[in-house]
Amino acid sequence: MSTSLEAEIKGLKETQARLERALEQLSAGGGIEALVARATLRAHRYATMITHVDTGRLKNSHFPAVQSRLNEVYGVVGNNTEYAAIEAARGGDHDFYGRTEKEEGPKIVKDVQDEVARIAREANNG
Repeated sequence: MSTSLEAEIKGLKETQARLERALEQLSAGGGIEALVARATLRAHRYATMITHVDTGRLKNSHFPAVQSRLNEVYGVVGNNTEYAAIEAARGGDHDFYGRTEKEEGPKIVKDVQDEVARIAREANNG
């Protein structure tokens, strides 16, 4: 006695195309760069907003940058004044980058995760 099973898989090509589009959006050179740029700008705005001001030079010297290398994309908020590190090392209200990471960072990360999940859902739903 022999048993045979026959099955037909429908929509495989369409599913593969959707997954490829999602991967393209989530890779370096794709939509992920725009997502990282928005997150970096949020961190930049927050750090700028909370920076202690005497003359305004420190506050105005913050800069955002988005860089990609191989298949990685990352954002950086920096400062090119010679005393930025000294000011941040004072701690407390003066630690603009530490405070940004602690106070705004979790919100930024959650929003990025939500956006990546949305892209994946859209790819899955066609």
